[in-house]
Amino acid sequence: MAMTKQEKELCTRKFHKLLLLGNGRHEGVMAGYESLRPALAQRFEIVGSDFSGDADMSDTSADFALVFGGDGSVLRAVRQLGKNQIPILGVNMGRLGFLTAVDAEDLVPLVSRSDFSSLSVREQILLECVIETKPRISGPVRTDPELVVNEVVVQAGPPFKMLEVELSIDNEPVTTYRGDGLIVSTPVGSTAHALSSGGPILRKDLDAVVIAPISPHTISFRPVVDSAERIYEMRVLNQKAYIIVDGNMHRVISPGDRIRIHKSDVSFKMIRVPGRSYYRTLREKLGWGGGLNFLDAAHPEQ
Repeated sequence: MAMTKQEKELCTRKFHKLLLLGNGRHEGVMAGYESLRPALAQRFEIVGSDFSGDADMSDTSADFALVFGGDGSVLRAVRQLGKNQIPILGVNMGRLGFLTAVDAEDLVPLVSRSDFSSLSVREQILLECVIETKPRISGPVRTDPELVVNEVVVQAGPPFKMLEVELSIDNEPVTTYRGDGLIVSTPVGSTAHALSSGGPILRKDLDAVVIAPISPHTISFRPVVDSAERIYEMRVLNQKAYIIVDGNMHRVISPGDRIRIHKSDVSFKMIRVPGRSYYRTLREKLGWGGGLNFLDAAHPEQ
């Protein structure tokens, strides 16, 4: 049977096959999704959905994903996609929403735009974290790589003594940090835990990482920015510690265990929404004070 004109148009779209993800336990997510689904089904071929956060989406063939919820929902969606990283458009139903680019009431007008399939996709680095336990009788044991969107945190646990974390970069010893822990963050994660620990804000498209100590014992321990092309290795020296990846408890490690972090060969892809510039997002999400009157004075035509 010959395709209709509308069906031919759909098949030539860059964004045609749609995957729907989100946190169904988040207040308002399911109600918002159900109200928007009919309009989405008219415009896209919905190839799958999951609102539990548990389904493996690494083999799902889709052009892009809509993720309903907050930043945590987007982080979960990236893990669900695994190496199958397709462009994501986050629909904000949370509070802060650094990774959610559009509010629910603005979604249908956005996807109805004639140029929606022409919107650009911003690629941002992902890291991978592998834990290697100290050698046993049968040799060291390595965990499977864990994708990292925001950060890897090595943090002190009970008995909550000062943690000693040895850092090496490309096999070169750097220093031993003493404090409550250490963060290795992507540029995306620079506005998350690393920021609250005094780290700098990095543009999301930079190929870099932030190393930020948590409550360091010595003020000479300051945040450092380095290339994402390097291999970062941390080793806890004096006690058990928690490994936290993107805000989720990953595992407990023992003294001598190693955490290796390197840049992934896949990237985190986000659809860029017109009008949502980098600095506008920072102004709105971080509540920066001040005004923009100096821009009006310098550029009265804007």
